[in-house]
Amino acid sequence: MQVKDFLMKNNIPEETQAEFLTFTFAVLQNTSKKDLQDIAGKGAGYNIYALLHGEGGSQRVSGGVCKKYLDYLRYVFSTIITFISIGIICFSIGKGYAALPGHPVMHYILLVFVLVLLAYLEGMQIAILALERTSPSTFRHKNRAYTAHTLALKNNGHNVQRFLVGRQFFVVFVVFLCAQLTTYTDLSLSFMPSWMFVMLIQTGLPGALIVLAFGQLMPQLIATTNPITFMNLPGTWTVLQLCLCFESVGVTHFSWVLSGTVRFLFSMGAKEHIKAPADIEMSIRGRPSQSRRGKRLRSSVVVQDVDQLYKEAANRGLAKESAAKLKNERDIMTWLQSNASIPSNTDSLPSASTICKHLINNGQAVPRYLLPAWHKLYIPAYLVAFELLRRDAQRKDCTHKSKSGSPDELEAEIKGTI
Repeated sequence: MQVKDFLMKNNIPEETQAEFLTFTFAVLQNTSKKDLQDIAGKGAGYNIYALLHGEGGSQRVSGGVCKKYLDYLRYVFSTIITFISIGIICFSIGKGYAALPGHPVMHYILLVFVLVLLAYLEGMQIAILALERTSPSTFRHKNRAYTAHTLALKNNGHNVQRFLVGRQFFVVFVVFLCAQLTTYTDLSLSFMPSWMFVMLIQTGLPGALIVLAFGQLMPQLIATTNPITFMNLPGTWTVLQLCLCFESVGVTHFSWVLSGTVRFLFSMGAKEHIKAPADIEMSIRGRPSQSRRGKRLRSSVVVQDVDQLYKEAANRGLAKESAAKLKNERDIMTWLQSNASIPSNTDSLPSASTICKHLINNGQAVPRYLLPAWHKLYIPAYLVAFELLRRDAQRKDCTHKSKSGSPDELEAEIKGTI
């Protein structure tokens, strides 16, 4: 009960809470970060470990007032030099000091364009690689993200490599173009010593800070935490197509030749072959079984009532949400519209979205197992089906035993299965 209260208090998702209902609090506290991430996923596992051991926000508070104000000082310092760099760049371009020939207005427009393009290239790399093992159907309701990610995963994932090759050319091209727009040999600042002027201005440091902040680090940090949202931005499909089209021209194909040559010279082979460590035993199906540490962890966990866990999951799955409530959810309605013309796996049976749409249109409640997998109230249908089959098997067993058992015992057994 203590574990359940802890997980609910800290807003841990319900599907993750189910993984820990049989843990005691002592076992949960002594579980390593790696094992928590293996059980609950990297994100949820890290959050649980941080909450248990004081990492994250509480750790920063315990660092003392000195560290807190030192962080503020660094934020202010970085902000000041970034705004000074923006001022120097805007002033120098306006005076016509840029190395690239052209009108200052064209330079301003070109600088903003290449920084936005670079931000897309950097952020999309992080987002695509983060979602490479994720099925696009989990965010089908986000149309731009779904379309762009589906394109990236085509050709058995080969499009990811093609995107990286084409992207790298545009990154290098944009950086060189920014250098032409942010290097000013004719600029003169009388108040600044010549050595400082060379070190801070003529080296292109202001341009480097602008490119780093706006074109690289900001989109990378956002895409790391919100990859689907980033892929759903307007223009991601266009940038992805731009990289793929340029790669198909063949200008960068020497990189494939060079990489193949390096693999051959160092006997790397076409793919990596990883051998299982000594502490991992292979099961009959060829999948690694639990490590010794995982076995020790699970040996200390006492499963009190597995049937009760399945029963609770099935009861939640059979719970229904009102049509009026679901109609007010924008993501649900978008999901129903985008799945309206998608056929089910079998011609004779309707898909889950078709049934869900029919129930909502007729004002009927929708079972939670019919909701899309990304919805916070979704319960997997296989849990419901497993529990219903188990109950049916127990009822048949009770019926078979009715010949020898008393009516009171039979009634008690039937009630226990419901």
